[in-house]
Amino acid sequence: MFKTPKFWYRNQSDKPPIIEFLMKPFSLLYNFGYHLNLCSSKTRKAQIPVICVGNITAGGSGKTPTIIAINKLLAQNKMAKSPFFLSRGYGGDESKARRITVHDTAKKVGDEPLLLAKHSNIITSVNRYDGALMAQELGADCILMDDGFQNQSIFKDLSVLVIDGKTGFGNGKLLPSGPLREPISEAFSRAQAIIIIGDDKTNITPLIPDNLPIFKASIRASNINEFDNLTQYIGFAGLAHPQKFATTLNDNKFNMVGFYEFADHHPYSNNDLDMLIIEAKDKGSKLITTEKDYQRIPEDYRKYIAYLSIELIWDNEKEITEFLKNSFTSFNNEQ
Repeated sequence: MFKTPKFWYRNQSDKPPIIEFLMKPFSLLYNFGYHLNLCSSKTRKAQIPVICVGNITAGGSGKTPTIIAINKLLAQNKMAKSPFFLSRGYGGDESKARRITVHDTAKKVGDEPLLLAKHSNIITSVNRYDGALMAQELGADCILMDDGFQNQSIFKDLSVLVIDGKTGFGNGKLLPSGPLREPISEAFSRAQAIIIIGDDKTNITPLIPDNLPIFKASIRASNINEFDNLTQYIGFAGLAHPQKFATTLNDNKFNMVGFYEFADHHPYSNNDLDMLIIEAKDKGSKLITTEKDYQRIPEDYRKYIAYLSIELIWDNEKEITEFLKNSFTSFNNEQ
């Protein structure tokens, strides 16, 4: 599994490390391959609206809580009667289109789909169009696609880009020299809206074209009342930016005595968990991780580990709701 290189998110005032320079030829090859795939891909349109929640960088922008929040708005405002999530199922073994439930395992379907399954119907499929067809057959009237902004196999009626205000676009370089999946200007040209999570600390707002609406949001812990600040905790996370979870724990006044970072989507082994449990016992503390990481922990170990849930909160819920309503009006007029 992938661990985010630290130089991707270096301070812009810092001198670029030599590895960033050495990666430049591979970034050129990546860019060539990306555009070749873009030109050769056949895009097909589903019979129901497809809303894509994606990003420009590799991992860690906040797509999952965002798509859950959008699904909640659709339900509250009766914009869709039966929306289905559609995910690639990254990290899972399953490749064909499959309807999943909370009883599936992260090894088979991936961790993010298990989180999404708690909130609505979900299909996982490496081929997004096949997944959309299955959703239609099962009665979906709208598809919320988790990631896939760079995937051209299916037409998106609405594409929303999620940007982490703290990390922005990193060093602004294409993979593997930096975190960008595609050039920023090209991504903006295909998007219809931008969601910035947290304060814009890297000053990306001026880069966003004037025609793209920008919606602001923040992330907060949703089950914080289950914990106290007297108990000692050892935290751990396997995310693109595990330190974001460490910051969340500190911001919420957790009494932390240790923290371990793992690669994004890390498949926790018995050895990993035994090590953590032994250390927690030695320090008289408890273990805590993210809800996403919790999906990858074997059932036998879950009783030893707590998880912190998060949710996305809109700065102006009315604005994003009106935007979605207008989008659905356009969808219906095009039918």
